[in-house]
Amino acid sequence: MTFGTRIALAMAGSVLVAMVVVAVAGGTRVRRSYLDALRGSLEARIDAVEQEQRQRAGRAREEAERLVRSPRLVATVLAGDGTDLVQTAADELRGALERAGAGAGFVFAGESGELARSPGLPDEVAAAALAIARAAAGGTVESGVSYSAIEGVPHEFVVAPIVDRAEDATVGALALCSTLRFPEPLRLPDGTVLQTGVLVGGSFHGVELDEAARRAVEAGLSSEAGATEALVGGSEPGLAIRRPLASAGASLVVVAGLGPMRRAEESLVLTGVLASLVALAVGVAFSVVLARGLSRPVAELGKAAARIESGDYAVRVDGAGRDELATLGRRFNAMAEGLAQRERYRRVLDAVTDPEVAAELISGRLDLGGAEQDVGILFCDVRGFTSLTEGMPPQQVIALLNDHMTLLTDVAYAHGGTVDKFVGDLIMVTFGTPKTAPDDALRMARCARAMIDARAAANAGAAVPVEIGVGCAYGKVVAGCMGSARRLDYTVLGERVNLASRLCSKAPAMHAYVDEPTAAAVAGRALLRPLPPIDAKGFSRPVNAHELVSMEDHA
Repeated sequence: MTFGTRIALAMAGSVLVAMVVVAVAGGTRVRRSYLDALRGSLEARIDAVEQEQRQRAGRAREEAERLVRSPRLVATVLAGDGTDLVQTAADELRGALERAGAGAGFVFAGESGELARSPGLPDEVAAAALAIARAAAGGTVESGVSYSAIEGVPHEFVVAPIVDRAEDATVGALALCSTLRFPEPLRLPDGTVLQTGVLVGGSFHGVELDEAARRAVEAGLSSEAGATEALVGGSEPGLAIRRPLASAGASLVVVAGLGPMRRAEESLVLTGVLASLVALAVGVAFSVVLARGLSRPVAELGKAAARIESGDYAVRVDGAGRDELATLGRRFNAMAEGLAQRERYRRVLDAVTDPEVAAELISGRLDLGGAEQDVGILFCDVRGFTSLTEGMPPQQVIALLNDHMTLLTDVAYAHGGTVDKFVGDLIMVTFGTPKTAPDDALRMARCARAMIDARAAANAGAAVPVEIGVGCAYGKVVAGCMGSARRLDYTVLGERVNLASRLCSKAPAMHAYVDEPTAAAVAGRALLRPLPPIDAKGFSRPVNAHELVSMEDHA
């Protein structure tokens, strides 16, 4: 064997090994990219289905709760008139029943048994609805949405207790039941099919899978295990993810087969073999050219990845073509778009200070332009802060203030408050933003007393005791985002805000002053001491206020 032959064979062998390595590495890269992109598609699909399910269930719940608040319905329940109950529910729930489709119905129950049910409702479904309604009527189950599989078919139950407002007693409950329906399978451009089902009580329903795959989903994504993702076996491997529903033990599940990915891997291997044969036939020189041609897209992906790492999410690579590298490029572009979307979400989060406000902004439910609503405003500042910190090193002052604000923030969050801002040694907390609740004023009063109690407890072992004063006011304000294009703060404006600030400044150390609306809201639940009219800056007339001495039902 000549030296030239040896060199030719050695170079040919090197080319062959290199081509095999390229084929294997490309398959791994394609698999990783495909799985990443598929996870993104599954997440997007389950987000859309979950939102649709929540909206539909929410509308049904709103209609059910509106019906049970009807005085006419309460009177009918108390009278035990089943015929009138059926007619009233059929009229008031017509929209919810039509949206739910065939098999939907309702059951009225008292603690002792069934009061009425919709005509044609299957006995098995009616029995399940009756059990839930009786539990709600007995006070062991609250209003809400739950799910159950009846004879292998998943059902949704919306339950609402019926309360006699005059007697303040639960006299029955309404259970609205319907078959849980899912959207048609979604076919992606690469042929991957996304199927949506539900996992109820450890059993999977609503998706066409062979028995082995179904068992794999149930084992990998059971509610008890708490897993959110699982690879599914069976005749064709797949990937499944789940998202818990409102009811414990029930989850939405989206399953996608990995057949397209496996075919892409097989295609890549075949392409590598053919390329190796061509490289061996035409010589080492052509192998080098071919290697460069194959490495160029990979190098472009690497450069694009480096730009993304530096924060440039607008970078895109060429995804034209039908081969595996083009597929990889398109998946990379999809990933870059997803990262850009996450960056936009991050900027929204940076523009607000409170987690609840941030969640409302991202969901799009918050009016950025401002809206008038009833809000409780609490101001709390340190008494004698300047003299208290006189002579302290700056680091000690900051540490003292941080510990103090952490304590008050924990108290505010424990009572459902939203921390609006910190101004020096002052903290402003709102109750009713971004979402109002009937007990906003009551929770504010409890928070005020809890802040004083928490500060007193902390002072017992503190090297530097801190005393605070609290002012509270409740009423109409304008809530919205204010600031610049680069920075926004969600806050409230109005006369009640000013009054809370004035009351805070007037309150002695370790005392809380509240305005008249707050005092009226906590009447019977708090010990209040009327105060002489207070001259408050910015108010043309003296304002009436009360000292909040204690809360009888303080929690």
